[in-house]
Amino acid sequence: MQNKPRLALCLEQTLGHRAHGLNLEAAAAQAGATVHRVEYEEHPRIRAPWAVRGSWQAAQALRGTAPVDVSLFHTSTISLFAGRAQGRYVVSADATGVQLDAMGAWYQHARGPAAVERAKRAWYRHVFVQAAALVAWSNWAARSFVTDYGVDGSRILVAHPGAPAGFFELEREYATRRPRVLFVGGDFKRKGGDLLLEAFAPLAKRAELVIVTDAQVPVRPGVRVVSGIRPGTAEQRDVFAAADIFCLPTRGDCTPVVLGEAMAAGLPVVTTRAGSNGETVRAGETGFLVPPDNVAMLSESLRALVDDAGLRERLGRNGRSVARERMDAGVNARKVIDWMRAVA
Repeated sequence: MQNKPRLALCLEQTLGHRAHGLNLEAAAAQAGATVHRVEYEEHPRIRAPWAVRGSWQAAQALRGTAPVDVSLFHTSTISLFAGRAQGRYVVSADATGVQLDAMGAWYQHARGPAAVERAKRAWYRHVFVQAAALVAWSNWAARSFVTDYGVDGSRILVAHPGAPAGFFELEREYATRRPRVLFVGGDFKRKGGDLLLEAFAPLAKRAELVIVTDAQVPVRPGVRVVSGIRPGTAEQRDVFAAADIFCLPTRGDCTPVVLGEAMAAGLPVVTTRAGSNGETVRAGETGFLVPPDNVAMLSESLRALVDDAGLRERLGRNGRSVARERMDAGVNARKVIDWMRAVA
């Protein structure tokens, strides 16, 4: 009988990737795979781009372990030295470098000289083309792998990061009480928190706004700020359970994990078309999509949900149904592990 392939995962620990990493780690444990967390340093001793430092961390971690047949690098940022991994490798990403460049201002992602950018793109193209397979969080990211880097589309698994089982199990009462709008986002301005404060102001007497962030937020009527909540905790699920509407008017994003969590929790969603959000949220069916920085449309979408409990219920139920079909984090994490096994 053939032995099971030996697997290793290198997981970048930045932004929403921490939450996704927890889901992958659970699936990896069931498969007996090794996990390496690649931590971001705020004040590194070596002054080099994060892609270089993170890729070096990942390569060093793999060298210090027993031989493996397939290694996964999530995200593509830490995959620069994937070709030096033992056996074959898979690259997983929420977005490509080309896509991040397009919204670089919101990620403190500055472009270098033209020659450097050409070299960087060529290096990543080589990494992606030589990979045994790739994982994309969305069709939006998958298209960039194909059109911008020349990857064969048949080697790409599209798997949304999804939401853990606990979100699907939250009891949802589509009450007629004063509705509660929920915002969750660490990077307050990039995620559009300032826009939400402005759009919510006319609704403050008819609704509540709960902002979950560690950022400093101005005190406003009807607004409550909650900090210190971490992914994968009961406290995180509690804030979703107590909400009626989820709003993320983000200016720059790839595939926000929190949108899948909100839909799994049965919440109607208001967000923008940034990144792959138009794939995640179906306009008029599971929520509303508004242009970035359009406070008037944002306020109108919130008003429609605040004033209509039946609309909240319909969109929320539809969202949970869509999430069950394609945003179950446990199911999708196991698909990634199976994808790794398939290319061993």
